[in-house]
Amino acid sequence: MIPSTMRAIQLESFDGVEGLFVRELATPQPRGGQVLVKMHTAAVNPSDLMFLRGRYGVRRELPTTPGFEGCGTVVAAGSVLGKLWVGRRVALATQGNFGTWAEYTIVNAMEVFPLRKSISDEQGAMMLVNPLTAWALMDRAVRDRHRGVLLNAANSALGRMIVRIAAARGLTSVAIVRQASQVDALKALGASAVVVSSADDFADQLADAGRTHHAGIGFDAIAGPMTGAMLKALPGGACVLVYGALSLEPVQVDVGTLLFGNRVVEGFWLSEWIRRYGTKRVVRAMIDIQGALAHTMTTEVLAPYTLDQAAAGIRAYQTNMGAGKVVLRMV
Repeated sequence: MIPSTMRAIQLESFDGVEGLFVRELATPQPRGGQVLVKMHTAAVNPSDLMFLRGRYGVRRELPTTPGFEGCGTVVAAGSVLGKLWVGRRVALATQGNFGTWAEYTIVNAMEVFPLRKSISDEQGAMMLVNPLTAWALMDRAVRDRHRGVLLNAANSALGRMIVRIAAARGLTSVAIVRQASQVDALKALGASAVVVSSADDFADQLADAGRTHHAGIGFDAIAGPMTGAMLKALPGGACVLVYGALSLEPVQVDVGTLLFGNRVVEGFWLSEWIRRYGTKRVVRAMIDIQGALAHTMTTEVLAPYTLDQAAAGIRAYQTNMGAGKVVLRMV
């Protein structure tokens, strides 16, 4: 039986973690084309942290429940199509008015993906945003026939996925990290070269590694001056895809790098990629991802937290994103 009320996290001001409160709300009801999902787990991602500050591409009216992805069981549907999912455990992604940091959420029936029994609730909660982004970025590298990739934030969950996927597909990868202590672990995952951004000769090392390992495209999660450093290290005609803004700074690129190197900077937003390529490409990606979760696309979990512990968990994640993902557990 579906309860009339539920517990959910509410964002009541765009003040980051300080704006979060656990409230009792009415359980939402699915309308045409929607399904109601009893949430098991929900992920916390950098995009969520930006959303909490009002800096993400999706901005809902306050108060609102955050969370863009998770795992749960479909318990009700507002359409014939949705009824096909009732009783199924699914991964889901949503950018609508109902977030995933709640005991129940509403999502479009076309935005849920059935999960194999072998996939845990924790991995299911993290199966869309990071794995699908990594899949899409590497799909671009393969389609453009690059021999190698350059990436920063390489010790993040998504960065490690890209390194593993590149190795599995026979591409080289040049990984940028902040600390020398992270070098050996990334090389063990298959990185062709690892460059530490705090090194005095970082720019020279980066250019040499990019040239040696034939990096032809860059994946930038940081923005700020890092975008320009990456673009300069790539050959003429290369592209840097900016998919994040961990620095919270504008992209900074020397104009000469653009004018005289025929290099470009592009933005990458997963939601736009999904809209552009449609259901067929996404379904293919999700089939690949479920098959790869045990190796190239697995995500390390820092710890599970309850709704009441969510603020502490998010603070732990902000302090050390490289340690693993934070997952909110509802059951």
